[in-house]
Amino acid sequence: MQKPASLSQRLLHEQVRLLASNVPTLVAGTLLLATGTAILLVVNDQPRAWVLGWWVAIILQSLVRWYLAHAYGKRQRDAAQTQTWARIFVVGAVVSGLLWGSLAWMFFTLEEPYTLLLIGMVLAALVSSATHSLGPYFPAHLGFAVPCLLPFALQCLRNDNPQLATLGMLMLVLLVMVEHFSRRISTTIEDALRLRFENQNLVEQVTAEKDKAEIANRAKTRFLATASHDMRQPIHAMSLFVPAMKRMAQQDRLSVPSLLTIAERMQGALDVMGQLLNRLLDVSRLDAGAVRVHREDLELAPVLSEVVEAVAPQCDAKGLRLRVHDGGLWVYSDPAVLHTILGNLLSNAARYTERGGILVGARPRGERVEIQIWDTGIGIASEDMARITEEFFQGSNITGDAHQARGFGLGMSIVSRSADLVGARLHWRSQLGKGSMFAVSVPRAAPLTSSEASLSPTSGAATLSAFDPAMFAGPAPLQNRTVLVVDGDDDILAAMSLLLRSWGHTPLLASSMEQAVQLATAHPGTLDAALVDFHLSRDINGLMVVERLREHVSPLLPMAIVTGDTSSEVMRTVREASVEVMHKPVEPATLYRFICGNH
Repeated sequence: MQKPASLSQRLLHEQVRLLASNVPTLVAGTLLLATGTAILLVVNDQPRAWVLGWWVAIILQSLVRWYLAHAYGKRQRDAAQTQTWARIFVVGAVVSGLLWGSLAWMFFTLEEPYTLLLIGMVLAALVSSATHSLGPYFPAHLGFAVPCLLPFALQCLRNDNPQLATLGMLMLVLLVMVEHFSRRISTTIEDALRLRFENQNLVEQVTAEKDKAEIANRAKTRFLATASHDMRQPIHAMSLFVPAMKRMAQQDRLSVPSLLTIAERMQGALDVMGQLLNRLLDVSRLDAGAVRVHREDLELAPVLSEVVEAVAPQCDAKGLRLRVHDGGLWVYSDPAVLHTILGNLLSNAARYTERGGILVGARPRGERVEIQIWDTGIGIASEDMARITEEFFQGSNITGDAHQARGFGLGMSIVSRSADLVGARLHWRSQLGKGSMFAVSVPRAAPLTSSEASLSPTSGAATLSAFDPAMFAGPAPLQNRTVLVVDGDDDILAAMSLLLRSWGHTPLLASSMEQAVQLATAHPGTLDAALVDFHLSRDINGLMVVERLREHVSPLLPMAIVTGDTSSEVMRTVREASVEVMHKPVEPATLYRFICGNH
């Protein structure tokens, strides 16, 4: 595939094209002028053999120039050869100039003033008219004019005749003036061509941006439509469970087993919504550039162990063989982003494999390490291979079997964006019905010594939200915590109160900044943590509440901003304030760890 031509190449290409387009007219004029000049020379008793030889040479040279121009017309789109064609046309102009300039050597006789006058007039007219025909490319005009006029001027100057010397000086002045104007004409043509190309580039850029915007708009429409469908499914299930449970309670038929069954089904629907929102959040964070990258040398084995443990229960339930081979290798990457890439790939392998097994292996490839995930799953159709990184795209062979784990078509989109973020290389191959292989290539690192490893800040827990643990369902904490909850939604306050009390904690509920400060100051020394919504009102946000609590309670009070806003501006603002952020819907396990982990 040829590289796009640069502006200078495009300019030269167009100049040579203009030069070639002028050749037919130039050749016709040259033949007429040469024939008339030959006739006048014969009339003035110049040697007929010399005149005939010169005239034949002009005809042959003109025919060659015409042939070359015709040949160029068939190949002018080959920009790579433009420089060669430019030299060819310059050489043709030089040869033509030499043939016309030879008149000064062949027929310059002091005894024939009419012949001298004829030669001088013809040469002056030729050089002047060539300003238009050869003007698009200055080297061509210079190559023609100098050998055309200079010999006649030198012949005149070397004679003692003052009239001829004056004529020679005038010829030199004419040559300088003609070249000056020819240069200006060439520069004007270059500027006009450059302006045209710049305008074309602007039009192409505008068109490309318009096409990109239209594609993005169609993708957004498809994205929202699919997200809406996937979100409505669990909401629809919830809307059926709730009235059924209310009806059963009114009829006194709500037994403990029935309640547990409904609760489990409702929790399943909530889990699906949470997973989708987490995936959407991951895509949003990656697109907004809100994921901070911290590359470091890290051992591959712990990372692979974490992602394998996440899918091990699913593989065990299906009877799949799950094997890992890390090769004792180290890589240079961001541990959280690498965890996300491998976790999504391995999750897809486990989801779409019903029999056989999964192999996770790493092998050195020069200065890089290639991590491969092989499966014996359903594979990918060849027509779907190029689209698997699109949002919400699922292969045409995915049947949506009720026994198959639910996917949203966002995993590979997250993998692709994450790989771009850390400079990892992705490739894959698949055979429909037999399985797939996905490979991630990252820079290789040298193993750290034991002392270096102890100082390493690596923390594999800082992954994107796609692989958070399931909801904590263990025993209540040993010590009661007093937690301040600030949110403008009464339903959220009520739900948080129930959840905290079920864990044995004491909730303090506030719907405004003033209430939050009053409650916090009313419990001096007993407040253990605070969960603050970001958007409390039109004029008040959660960071303002955080600052007031730091001022009135303690600057060391553990606090977290809880928000459903995933915009990069909000995330950047919260991050700059050094406050932990949780995105709604927050999983209970995350809340539990925050409350209990800060003490």
